[in-house]
Amino acid sequence: MNRFPLLLTALLFFTNVYSQKVSFSDKLVSSKYISNGTELYNLGRTYDALMIFKQARVRNPNNWKAHFWVSTAEFDLNNYNSALESGNKALELTKEKEDADLNMLLAKINHKLGNIEQAVAHYKTATNALGAKAAKEYDLPIYIAQCEFALNEKREGVVNKRKLLAPNLNSKYEEYGPILTNDGKHLFFTARNSETTGGGMNPDDQRFFEDMYHAKYNEKTKEFELQVETFEGINTEGFDALNSVSWDGTYCLGTLNTSASKEKSTTSSEIFELSTDVVADYGSPTVIVNTTINTTYFEGAASITDTLWIGEEQENYQQIMVFVSDRNGEKSLTDIFSVEKKNGVWGSAKLLPKHINTPGRETTPFISQDGKYLFFSSDALPGMGGYDIYYCENVNGEWSKPINLGGAINTPDDDTHFQYYPKLKKAVLAGIRENEGVFNYDLFEVNMEGIDLPFMK
Repeated sequence: MNRFPLLLTALLFFTNVYSQKVSFSDKLVSSKYISNGTELYNLGRTYDALMIFKQARVRNPNNWKAHFWVSTAEFDLNNYNSALESGNKALELTKEKEDADLNMLLAKINHKLGNIEQAVAHYKTATNALGAKAAKEYDLPIYIAQCEFALNEKREGVVNKRKLLAPNLNSKYEEYGPILTNDGKHLFFTARNSETTGGGMNPDDQRFFEDMYHAKYNEKTKEFELQVETFEGINTEGFDALNSVSWDGTYCLGTLNTSASKEKSTTSSEIFELSTDVVADYGSPTVIVNTTINTTYFEGAASITDTLWIGEEQENYQQIMVFVSDRNGEKSLTDIFSVEKKNGVWGSAKLLPKHINTPGRETTPFISQDGKYLFFSSDALPGMGGYDIYYCENVNGEWSKPINLGGAINTPDDDTHFQYYPKLKKAVLAGIRENEGVFNYDLFEVNMEGIDLPFMK
C-alpha cells in the first residue's frame, strides 16, 4: 500500500495549522485588537481584555504577541495551565527567544505550577536579557532564590503534609481563612462565591464580594455541614471576613468593608468584634473604636491572645491583638501591628519590628493563645514563592527573626491564614489548588505530629 499520499496529506494539514498564511488585513486587525486589549488590561478589566486578545489570536495565529497577551491575561485570572500553553506557543513563534517580558511571564507561570527547574531557566534568561541592574528592579534574584529554596527542600526529601479540609465545602471559587473551634467540631471560614449576600461583584477585580460561613462536623457523615443561619443578617453586600474565633466559639474578630458595595456603611476596611453566650448565636458586629486600630486605610486579619493575667497578684489582665494595615503603604505594602487591651481598654497600636515587616506584604497573622508565638505570611522574606508562612517566638518581650515553616507546609504558590491548635496537634491554612481549570484558594489542614518545631513542644 502506498503511504505517500497519506503522509503528504498529514504534512499539509500540520503545515496549515501551525504555519497559516495570514492576509495583510488580518495582521492589521490582529494588531488593532492587541492595542484595544492592552487598554482594557491596563484599566484592570482583565477578563474583557482576554476576550479581545483571543480575537487577535484568531485573526493572526502566527502573531506571537497575541499568544503572549492571552497568556498574560490567563495568568492574572489564575488559569495557569492555559497560560502556560499560550506562553509556550508565543515562545515557539517568536524569533526573540530571549525576550525579557515573555521569559518573565513563563518563569512566573512555571513557578506557580511547581515546575521549578523550568522557572529557574526562564528567570535566568530574563536576567540576561535585562542586565543585572534591571533584573534586580524586577526582583528576579529574589525569585531565583525562592526557586533554589524549593529545589533544596525537594533534594532534602521534604514532603508537603497538607490535605483538603472539608472537601465538600471547597468549590471552584475561593475559600480561605479556616478557623476551628470547640475541639475542632466547628469550622468557620470566608469565601467569595456566587451565593454571596446581594450577589454583587467588586468592580476592582470583577469577583464576588466575600461572606462569612460556619459549618458543624457531623459524626455520622464525617463531614462538615454548612449552618446557613449563623451569619444571616450579619453578612453585608460588601466584604465580610472572619479572622479569628476563641477556642470556645464565643468571641470573634473580623473585618468589614462595604465601601465598594451598594451599602457603603464603611469608608474603608474596619476590624469588628462579635460575642455571644451561645456558640454561633451572634449579634451585630461592633466596630472597634480606636483611631490607632481602625483608620481610613485598610485594616484586617486580626488575631488575639487569651486573657493573660499580669503579676503575681493577678489584679490586672491583658490581651494582645495583632492585625494588618496598609497605612504605611508609601514605604511598605502591608504591615503587621500589635495592640494591648489592658483591663478591657484598648491601647495604642504599634508597628512590629523591621525584621518582620518588609517592604513587601505581610498578612494573616495568628498569635498563639499564650502570646508566645506569632505566625504570619509574607511575600518578601526568603521562601519558596508567593506567600510563605513563617513563625516568630516572643523571648523576653522581643520577637525573634521569622523562620520559614518549610516545604512540609509551604508550596511555591500562595500559603496564608495559618492557625495552629496544640490540643488537636493540627494546623489549618489556605492554599492554592486547581479546580475546574482555575487555581484558587481552598481550605487545608495539616497533621503537625512528627514535625520538629519549637511551638510543637
